[in-house]
Amino acid sequence: MSEALERRLGRVLTVGTRASTTVLAMGLAATFAVPGSQLAHALLTLGLFVLLLTPVARVAVSVVGYLGERDWWFVLYTSIVLALLIASFVAAFA
Repeated sequence: MSEALERRLGRVLTVGTRASTTVLAMGLAATFAVPGSQLAHALLTLGLFVLLLTPVARVAVSVVGYLGERDWWFVLYTSIVLALLIASFVAAFA
């Protein structure tokens, strides 16, 4: 794995974690400010959703990175993992 791909993956994980933490904190603050509000519930749900999507985004970036490097075995492996992650999300939310 190239250093550029490692940096990109680190950025994806950092942004996803920070975004989910920010949204979850806003949801928690809204819960304390206005207990039972729909906004608080929506923010907490969105924060958890972003947190769950962060590893999926990392795998998707890995697939694209390995395609660029022409590392076909890792493209195959990460594509299988990505397909399994997407299938599990579809099954969970269906």
